[in-house]
Amino acid sequence: MSLNERSIKSAFDKSSGEILEADKIFQKSNDPFKIRRRYHAKEIELSCLECQQDLAVSDSKYNRLYFKHKHGHSYCILSDGNLTPKEQDVFNRILIAKESERHIELKNKIGTLLKHVDGVDSSAISIDDKFIILGDEKRRPDVYCKYKDKELVFEIQLSDLSLAYILSRYEFYKKHEIYLIWILDDFDIHNQGTLERDIKYLTKYENFFKLDENSDSFKLKCEYKFPFLTNENQLLTKWLNKSVSISQLKFDSSAFQAYFYNFGDNRTNTEKEQKIRNEEIQKLEKLRLEELKLQEAKEKAENIILKIQELRKKKYFSFENVKNRIDELSHFELKILNSKIALKSRQTPIIKWFKSAKNEDIPFLDFLINCRKIDKDINEKTQKNTTVLQTLIENEKIKEYEKIILVKKLLEFDYELDSIDEAKLNRLLSNPDKIFLFETCNKLKNRSLVPLVFDHPEILQIIESAKRQELIVYKYKTKKWVQLANLAIQFYKEYWEYIELAFRYYDTWKLVEEEDSKKSFSRKLHNYYSEMPQQNFEIDELINELYPEIYAGIEYK
Repeated sequence: MSLNERSIKSAFDKSSGEILEADKIFQKSNDPFKIRRRYHAKEIELSCLECQQDLAVSDSKYNRLYFKHKHGHSYCILSDGNLTPKEQDVFNRILIAKESERHIELKNKIGTLLKHVDGVDSSAISIDDKFIILGDEKRRPDVYCKYKDKELVFEIQLSDLSLAYILSRYEFYKKHEIYLIWILDDFDIHNQGTLERDIKYLTKYENFFKLDENSDSFKLKCEYKFPFLTNENQLLTKWLNKSVSISQLKFDSSAFQAYFYNFGDNRTNTEKEQKIRNEEIQKLEKLRLEELKLQEAKEKAENIILKIQELRKKKYFSFENVKNRIDELSHFELKILNSKIALKSRQTPIIKWFKSAKNEDIPFLDFLINCRKIDKDINEKTQKNTTVLQTLIENEKIKEYEKIILVKKLLEFDYELDSIDEAKLNRLLSNPDKIFLFETCNKLKNRSLVPLVFDHPEILQIIESAKRQELIVYKYKTKKWVQLANLAIQFYKEYWEYIELAFRYYDTWKLVEEEDSKKSFSRKLHNYYSEMPQQNFEIDELINELYPEIYAGIEYK
């Protein structure tokens, strides 16, 4: 079973008109091999929901049944091997939604009404049966037509889509010089979800379309944003709607987008008008506002500094209130605050605080690290190249467990470990294996993922062991790889897809099979495939940053 086939989780049975979902029909309790027998007996005829090419039912070494494209098939996004487990799940739900009764009803209505539109070539209308091919890519739009000298496609969406899916459709049709019109059947213009926002911001026009089912002719209900100036010369926007025909649409030949109202250009023109009307007023108001703004910013900064000093002096256990006040500052107010605190212009102030700190100073140190809006250099060094972390570890007045907590915080907020830091950490942790987690955090570009590293250390240790082909934590002496695999599939089955991808990519899978003489892992794997436990995708972004290579195409045997 090739890795890229894992994304084909649903198939269309042409003989019955049903959608078959692999995770349901291939469970052991449902006699999954019955489906395979029916397929070979030609009782069912399977096709891919995305590309309409024929599918087969096959099995792997572990009797794991799955759908796959037949040999020699042309390009399909489901077989290119670039989808993560989470993306596979989203894509599968999208394809199932495209076969719903409402989806079929809408595309048939659109195709039928287009036949009577002046300028539309009725003989060229295709309803879900035309492939548009560009290189090794092809797409099957819901509705295709030719209008005058233009080609149009209509894509109907009833459910949320990923931005990657939307962009792939948009870019494909743009390359083909075809105008794409999204038909959104159910949306609230005043409570837009991710799908509406992603489609809206593809271009400057910010138009939404849906089929006007109250019209006897082909019309689209267009919701568009309209800019206007109030009596006080304030620029506002409001949403308007209008039922429009194709002849009322305009076509952008560079972005290949159809629109009714050009919000971007009209907003620009309205802003120019507002600017002219405001120019004299602003000149007079500017000085007064700047003076008031500066005075208020200075007062806020002084009050915040006094509050920090007061909390430090009283050894207060929480700086959350003052941190919230800093978070609420405007960009200008924050600039004034930082100019008064001036940490970057002072000689290693953070190191000095860490050096003199006692256990009761931990809340202040935590606040200092956590408050991103205080301009500081967390990676500052003394003239002797001593770092903040080294100063912290050498401070005997702070307890060891508090030191470890602060180190985690430093890493989360962009601290970069050097070789001396790592040596100090090794001595502090008194366990060389634990340094792996801190080194892993140091590799992250997105440091907001640091908490996930410490929430899921075992998963990372297992994957890293597979990558190095060396146990980095576990101390198995014999048959170590089969013991590690048994541990992983038994206790971390909700993350097994990531672990299996790693074992296979780094060739550790072969070592497991060689050691599995008693077939203990094989039995567990059979049980896993029979049960198909729900997968947890919370670590998707973390694994994708640390081990992106495991999604490369490999072969299951």
